[in-house]
Amino acid sequence: MASSTSTLSLKSLRDTSTLKSEISKLEAEKKDLLAKLDREQKLVKKLQDDLVSQKKDFEHLEKQFDHFAGIEADFEALQQEVQLERLENLLEKEKTENQGASALKKVREEVKGLQQELKELKKLDPLRLKRQVVDLKKKNQTQGKENKAVNNALVSTRKELKEMTAEKESLAEQLKQSFAESNAFWQSEDGEWALFESGLILKDEKSPKSDDAAKRIRCLNLKTGVAVLSKELLEKGKQKDQLSWLGDLEIPQEASEEAAKRLKAIAAESEED
Repeated sequence: MASSTSTLSLKSLRDTSTLKSEISKLEAEKKDLLAKLDREQKLVKKLQDDLVSQKKDFEHLEKQFDHFAGIEADFEALQQEVQLERLENLLEKEKTENQGASALKKVREEVKGLQQELKELKKLDPLRLKRQVVDLKKKNQTQGKENKAVNNALVSTRKELKEMTAEKESLAEQLKQSFAESNAFWQSEDGEWALFESGLILKDEKSPKSDDAAKRIRCLNLKTGVAVLSKELLEKGKQKDQLSWLGDLEIPQEASEEAAKRLKAIAAESEED
């Protein structure tokens, strides 16, 4: 019994010792793991710090890149501006040179033409030219005298024509006045209209039995010379005792009334006979 108890105790002790050993081992491993974890955390923190630092460096590099890119763009623009200015200067210089060359060419052509004219003039005989000048002067003097004579004749003819025209107009006016005063049985106060007796027979009319039956009234505009013949004396309707006219000439009311009175008088005289 005692032996059994002793055996159990030793076993328990061994188990306890083993457990402690395992616990110590585990604690050592734990310590190593904690140390390793601490190192890993420090490494991660260092990597994070390096990443932040590298990010800042990258941002700084980006800013520098943008700055240098702007400087490069300005430099390229400046180069283009300088090149354009040089090109404009070259074009202006070329234009000036072309103008100078053109002017020089024109002057040379003018000099060449003058030399050719001088050469032609040298070929002419001065005495012959002098005789030609004298002949031309004489011819011009003769032509001037002839032109003067023609102008004088033309002035005289115009004067005679003007006098003849005035005389013609005067005679026409006198003839018109004489004709109006001698043959017209009525004339308007303003001297524009006149009435005459007429025995004119139209083509489509039959010859009357007596001269009085063929009487018409001719209304004449003394200013225009336009005349119109009466058509008939109306005997019925609202226009009774009024005169109708051939054509479209507008006759004054006073002239039409006087013409109607005249036709009535002629008709009355014809009935009495």
